[in-house]
Amino acid sequence: MSIKLQNVNYIYGMGTGKEKQALSDINIEINNGEFIGIAGHTGSGKSTLVQLLNGLERATSGDIFYNGQNIYSKSYNMRNLRSKAGLVFQYPEYQLFETTVINDVQFGPKNLGLPQLEVELRSFNALKMCGIDDSLLDVSPFALSGGQKRRVAIAGVLAMQPEVLILDEPAAGLDPAGRDEILGLLKKLHNENNTTIILVSHSMEDIAAYVDRMVVMNKGKIVLDGKPEKVFQFEKELEQIGLGVPQAARIIHQLKDAGADIKGEPVTTDESIEAIYKWLKGF
Repeated sequence: MSIKLQNVNYIYGMGTGKEKQALSDINIEINNGEFIGIAGHTGSGKSTLVQLLNGLERATSGDIFYNGQNIYSKSYNMRNLRSKAGLVFQYPEYQLFETTVINDVQFGPKNLGLPQLEVELRSFNALKMCGIDDSLLDVSPFALSGGQKRRVAIAGVLAMQPEVLILDEPAAGLDPAGRDEILGLLKKLHNENNTTIILVSHSMEDIAAYVDRMVVMNKGKIVLDGKPEKVFQFEKELEQIGLGVPQAARIIHQLKDAGADIKGEPVTTDESIEAIYKWLKGF
């Protein structure tokens, strides 16, 4: 599923006298099967942007196209959009409300009007993909750990079989093991199912390690867009808007500034270690 935003603006409090421009003239195209990271400090507009993609909010002006269809046209089925573009909020408890894990995951596909057998198949498959054990099916979702809640929230969206999975800070508040677990799951979904994934994150390390394309936002505008190794070349610009670059990339930049002939533009720890090793060995 391709997504295209054309001259999109969003103003909070329109007509109240206390208007605030959250998004300004956004133009971007997201292709089928991409794994995109959206970065920006608090108030940059990234969360507002992903809510527009899911139809949760409506742009003040401009157009959004899914597979060439304008979602703001009168004939467009917005309910269909929300089944095809699944949104996982930063705090999973906002999405979990049923008495048991299995009931929560089944809620979405049931609302699609699917036969019960299809609902059950989708739900069990989604839970299995997310690593939720059968022993937890009848447990209250509110009794789960933070990482488990997040996986159940993702399973609930996956059970609707979306073409695009949108996640707003999915690793926020998790310990390192829980963060790696969630992000590893997203990478697996992307690799095995060719799912288009849009990941909102403030962590430059996470974006460097997992995404194929990086979009940087500041004051409601897109200021950088490209492969992470290219975007991280703008270290000073990123620091000026409160982001910076991954620690490994910063070390590489410092070594290059000091005259080291390090090949390529490594951004992750493993890539940087390999690049430094090759430089030291004269490869």
